[in-house]
Amino acid sequence: MKDWQLKHEFKHKLITDREIPHVWHLVQPIDEKIKPIPTPNNQPDKKDFDLNSMFSSTLPIEIEIGSGKGGFLVEYSQKRPEINIIGAEIDTKVGKYAGGRIGRLHLKNAAMMRGDLLIFLRDYVKDNSIEAFHMYFPDPWPKKKQRKKRLLKAELLFEMLRCAKVGGKFYWGTDFGEYNEEALELLKADSNYQCVDNSASATYGIQTNFEKKFIEEGRPIYRSIWEFSK
Repeated sequence: MKDWQLKHEFKHKLITDREIPHVWHLVQPIDEKIKPIPTPNNQPDKKDFDLNSMFSSTLPIEIEIGSGKGGFLVEYSQKRPEINIIGAEIDTKVGKYAGGRIGRLHLKNAAMMRGDLLIFLRDYVKDNSIEAFHMYFPDPWPKKKQRKKRLLKAELLFEMLRCAKVGGKFYWGTDFGEYNEEALELLKADSNYQCVDNSASATYGIQTNFEKKFIEEGRPIYRSIWEFSK
């Protein structure tokens, strides 16, 4: 699989929220014309960044992709005090809501990254540095013309593989059968992803709010666990 690059690359920076210190925003600086600033030679704006600087202590790091309001993130961080976990969320309001929950519970090992996940992984996360990735019940974008908006795609698998430690895990869950089939097809096509459980139960027994709702509605739940072999 080849590396990826955006058609137009711009400078960006990771800053803490003015009101909620547990939330970090990936933003683009602007010039005097209120336009984003291109990078030299249109190259990715890679940073030498220590992810543990987002926390009060240095611990192994895991990432949840699409944390929403932080249901899984909050409960998981409480059950796993031996790890730091970053929740990634594109929506500002939702990301700040999750960060507020982290603050109210005084959780020291959880933080939110609000912004473009692919750019965050590509430009801020070092090779072989992440213990596990979690991705539960992402928007399935069910209409055929919407499917290109799905987050689980080749570019994401490439970045997760690069960032993950050998033997690290990817935890996947959805209620949407067609999306699950597409995800399994993508994962199986890359020999660096090895399925270790194709009918996994909820991670640490934690059901997301969406999952609880779907179970009540009688929908099937598809969960699997993959190991990074590389």
